[in-house]
Amino acid sequence: MKNISVKQDEKEPVPVEVLATSIREISASMKRLRRGPLGENALLLLIHQNTKATGPKYRAKTKPTIKEIKSVLDSIESLEKTYIR
Repeated sequence: MKNISVKQDEKEPVPVEVLATSIREISASMKRLRRGPLGENALLLLIHQNTKATGPKYRAKTKPTIKEIKSVLDSIESLEKTYIR
C-alpha cells in the first residue's frame, strides 16, 4: 500500500473526525448512486459518453474505457473500507 501524506493548514487543521465523516459520506453516496434507479450500466455509459478524450501528445487521445470508469467508481465506493479503521 502506498503511503500518503496530507498537509494541512497549521493554523486551522481539519479534525480527523471531520475527514472520517467526509470519507464515510462519499463512500455511502457512491453506493446509493450505483444502486439507484438509474442503474450502474446506465451510469457507466453516461460517464463514458460525457468524458473527453485525453492523453499525452505522443499518442492518440483516448477516452477511458468502461472498465476503467468502473474501477474508479469501485475505488470511491471502497474509500471507507480502505481508510477508516
